[in-house]
Amino acid sequence: MRKIVVIGLSLTASVPLWSGGSAFAQVIDTYFPPAGSGAGDLAEEPAQIRALGEYAPLGKRFGPFQINADGGEAIGYDTNVDKILGGKASAVINTQANLSAVARWGKRDVLHGNIGVDDVRYPSRSIQNRTNWTANIGGVHDFGHDTIGASYTHLSLVQMPTDMGALVLSRPVPYQVDDIRLSYTATTHGRVSFIPQGGIQRYHFGFFTPSEFQPTQTYRDRVIITQGVTAQYELRQDSHALLVVQGTEIRYQNQLENAPSRDSNGFSIMAGYDFGLHGPIRFRGVVGYQTRHYRATAFGVINSPIAEAELKWLPTRLTTVTATVHHGIDDSAFENIVGYTFTGARIGVTHNFKRNIVFSAYGQLQRANYPAAPAFLENTVLYQGRNKQSLYGGGLGAEWLINRHIRLAANYDFSSQSTIGSGRFPVHRFLIKVQFSL
Repeated sequence: MRKIVVIGLSLTASVPLWSGGSAFAQVIDTYFPPAGSGAGDLAEEPAQIRALGEYAPLGKRFGPFQINADGGEAIGYDTNVDKILGGKASAVINTQANLSAVARWGKRDVLHGNIGVDDVRYPSRSIQNRTNWTANIGGVHDFGHDTIGASYTHLSLVQMPTDMGALVLSRPVPYQVDDIRLSYTATTHGRVSFIPQGGIQRYHFGFFTPSEFQPTQTYRDRVIITQGVTAQYELRQDSHALLVVQGTEIRYQNQLENAPSRDSNGFSIMAGYDFGLHGPIRFRGVVGYQTRHYRATAFGVINSPIAEAELKWLPTRLTTVTATVHHGIDDSAFENIVGYTFTGARIGVTHNFKRNIVFSAYGQLQRANYPAAPAFLENTVLYQGRNKQSLYGGGLGAEWLINRHIRLAANYDFSSQSTIGSGRFPVHRFLIKVQFSL
């Protein structure tokens, strides 16, 4: 009998915080696997990272466990820390800490966990100070033919006005997410395999002082239950055709006073292709149709195409090009709008110059389309006609890997965004960072 255990601790909150003025729809999607993927898998390092063997941190090994840790301090300047029209500028102090460990037995058995913290301070605008932290544990057990995977993730984050679907507020809105996922990969004796899976997500928003025009954010507390199955057909050793069917139930914990229920049921079906698991080109994409039916007829039904795709191309051993596209239905932070459709696209390039100097660049576009508020809100301050929100931006970065334990980095990010009820505004952010690794 083969056994494998992997435990890991690391920071995952760095993605939204280091992106300057970027906007996000469902920020937590950054932390979870794409549609149709099994739970508990540990992402493999890209070839570009493996190529830097002489500069990669070694960590510490204790029996079957590989322990890694790092911490960093960044300072810089942000031209709009409020992320709203007319927002204030401030210096930025960003402190990060990460701890991870992994242990393996055999080829597939893995148990891993991670934990990390990301603290951002603005000396001239302390109202925007925030500390995010995340933790995760998951794993996969190989039965020799089939595999079972499970994961648990806790996120303690904040929502900013630049998040698509967010309210234009003067301070961050704290929220927490608990996510549990379970999947089973059943492989037939032919080329077909099935992955039935399920998950539960719980959103809990921190207390927000209500006003005449804005209720407390607790009306957004909700539980999301998903269940579905992915069918894979192996076309060849490194490529599969995919069919994903998924149902979603959303139940809100606190209803708005004198407002209809926001509860809903959803269904989506997607077909796609997974290619290049071992080559210089890696592509995974699914496309299909999504529908969401609300319990209250006032909110009606939202129907939309759904798509999710990622392309990774390694033209050389030291260069990686990544492009992602996402479109689907998302949840709004506006009490007068329950759901909306979101489209996002991003392309990024990283290149290792002289092996220990890494240059990077990215560009992105995002767009949210909001339906008109329900008819029962007409002639009230909550009524809003059909509207849209958009963002474009990009950034440049450079990193110097001095040795296995020390690296320096410099980043510049820019975004230009429109928000509901205000005009378009730019955000510029500059950061210089030093990082130490075990």
